[in-house]
Amino acid sequence: MLLGRVASRPLPVIGFAAALLGAALVAATVPLAAQQAPGHAEIVAPPAVVIGRIVGPDKKALEDVELVLADSLRDVTDRKGRFEFDPVPAGTHDVVVRKIGYVPIRFRLRVVAGDVWDGTITMDRTTQTLPQVVVLDSTRALRNFRPSWLDPFLERRRLGFGTFLDRVEIEQSREPRVARLIARAPGITVFEAMRYDELHVSRCGAGAGASKAILFVDGIKMETTYNGRFTVLAEYHPDQLGAVEIYRGRGAIPPQYDDPQACLIILLWTNRR
Repeated sequence: MLLGRVASRPLPVIGFAAALLGAALVAATVPLAAQQAPGHAEIVAPPAVVIGRIVGPDKKALEDVELVLADSLRDVTDRKGRFEFDPVPAGTHDVVVRKIGYVPIRFRLRVVAGDVWDGTITMDRTTQTLPQVVVLDSTRALRNFRPSWLDPFLERRRLGFGTFLDRVEIEQSREPRVARLIARAPGITVFEAMRYDELHVSRCGAGAGASKAILFVDGIKMETTYNGRFTVLAEYHPDQLGAVEIYRGRGAIPPQYDDPQACLIILLWTNRR
């Protein structure tokens, strides 16, 4: 009889446990069904991450290298040469890498949502040359030392659509900062801050449909801004420049440097070119 009582009790216990298990399964399936129901947000993949390391020609880490991604994201390498952009929107982005004394690098990368881009970038040192000495009455000397950018510069100055400063005019200006050279162009004023130079252009705002300002150094796009603030200008001194070109307004910009949203284009030509 004792054995019969023990054997007869598991039936209701099993039934109760099964009921509890069934209720738990039903409760667990409700959120899943709710997630799959129309009108509910889907799970979004995380944004991309771009990391890497900058080294010199000797493969040693380079510190204080500035990187600009998509014209708006900035980072500076640490003592191990490491940099990181997190998060980075999915898509194709231009990257500019620069450090004084090294040749700037510009490349394009494409990332997808949830991707991690990890790469090593090698920078070459710029060639250190002595100032050029040209004998003015020697046509051969002029031909041998004529920089590659000079002929296009002279042709654009002949057309007269911008403001042009050659090496002689830069020296005669005695300006201590490049931003002040640019402010010599009509309609441009400058505000100097600790970490940037802010250029204000008259009749060149968002209301006119064009508010972008772009800086090129030796033909390479180095910085783009929508508020007129440039951090790169202070990296150059007037003594390093061979010429400056400033174009204000949509109709003045040369086709090879044009941008539909640009209202100010600045071209700096250094002595090393």
